[in-house]
Amino acid sequence: MRRPIIQLATPGRDRRPQGQHPGLILQRYLTRPVAEKDGGSTEKGKILRAAAQSAQNEALRHIYALAFDRWTKSPSGGGPHRSEDLKTAGRLIVGLGSENVLETGIRLHHTYGLPIIPGSALKGLASHYCAQVWGQAGGNHLFQKGRDYHRLLFGTTDDGGVIRFHDAWVLPESIHDGCLRLDVMTPHHPDWQREQEKAPPTDFDSPTPIPFLSVAGAFRVTISWAGPAADSQAEKWTDLAFTLLKTALQDWGVGGKTSSGYGRLVPLEVLTGKVADRQSVAAVPIPSRPEPKHERGERITVTRIADPKGKVKFQADDGLIGHFAGETPPSVDVGQTIPVWVANVSPQGYTFTQAQPKISKPTGKPRRR
Repeated sequence: MRRPIIQLATPGRDRRPQGQHPGLILQRYLTRPVAEKDGGSTEKGKILRAAAQSAQNEALRHIYALAFDRWTKSPSGGGPHRSEDLKTAGRLIVGLGSENVLETGIRLHHTYGLPIIPGSALKGLASHYCAQVWGQAGGNHLFQKGRDYHRLLFGTTDDGGVIRFHDAWVLPESIHDGCLRLDVMTPHHPDWQREQEKAPPTDFDSPTPIPFLSVAGAFRVTISWAGPAADSQAEKWTDLAFTLLKTALQDWGVGGKTSSGYGRLVPLEVLTGKVADRQSVAAVPIPSRPEPKHERGERITVTRIADPKGKVKFQADDGLIGHFAGETPPSVDVGQTIPVWVANVSPQGYTFTQAQPKISKPTGKPRRR
C-alpha cells in the first residue's frame, strides 16, 4: 500500500489534489515524515493544499448535497426543533488537538470528509456559557450548574436533559466557495513552552510557522426537544435553548483558538449589520416549570412515557416526571396508565413506589418545657 501512495505523489505525478475525500487524504496520503529539520513544511503544505482542493471536487459536492438534503429532512423525534444557518465571522477550527500525523487535526465528517461541528461540542459550549454568563451576576441563579434550569436543559451524567444538540453540517454552498482554508500559526518560543525551566523566552527566538487547515463558511445548527412529548412548555424551552446556543456561538465561539477570534458563528444578518442588538438574559422569557400538586404518600395514576435513553419514566397529571428508585419498575408499555404511590416529591419531579410508604404523623402531645 505504501509504494502506490508514494508513486501517486511523486513530482510530476501528484494526483492527490484530484481526490474526493479530504479526510482520507490527510490520514493516508502523507509520503514522508513531517518531523524533519524543516518541520516537514514542504510536504505538509502539499497535503494540506491537496485536501483543501479535494473538498471542491464536483462529484463530492453533488453527493454531499444529496446527503445534506436527506439529513435536513430526517425526523427529530416528533417534538419541537429549531434550526438556523450561521456563518463563521472569521475562521473556525474544531479538533485541532486531536491525534494526527500532521500534529494539527481537524474534525471532518467520516463519510464525506467535510467539516462538521459535533453536537457534543455545541452542548458543552452552551452548558458552560449558561452557567458562567446567564447564571452569574445580573442573571438568574437557577441557570448555574447543578441548579434547576441548567439541570433541566443539559441534564446530568444519568439524564441527558430535555434538549438534543445535533451535529452542525456545513452548507453545500460553502463547499463551492472553499470551506477548507490554508492557515498558519507561528509560536515564537517553542523551547520555553516545552521546558520552561531550561529556556526562558527572549526577543531573539525565531517563530516556527506551523501550517494547518481551518474552516470558513456557513453551518446549519439544529437542536430538538428530547423531553416528554406532552410537556406544554416544550416549545418555550426549545426556543430558550436555541437563543442560548446562538448567543454562546457569537460571544465565545466553538472549537480551538477562540481566544484569537476563531470559532465565532453569527447569523447572516449580523455580518451585514442588519440585526438589532441581542437581548440581555434579563429580557429572555423563561418558561414556567409546573409545580408538584401531589404529596408524599398519595395514591395517583401515572402514564408511562417514551425516553430517548430507554429509561422507565412515568408522567403525573401535573406534567412532572417520576421514576422508581430502589425497586424494579412495573413492566408496562408506553402510553399505559398505572396506579402508584408517591414516595418522594422534589421540584424536579417524583419518586414512585408500588408499596404504600410509611409516613410518621405528629402525636399531638404538647412539648415539655
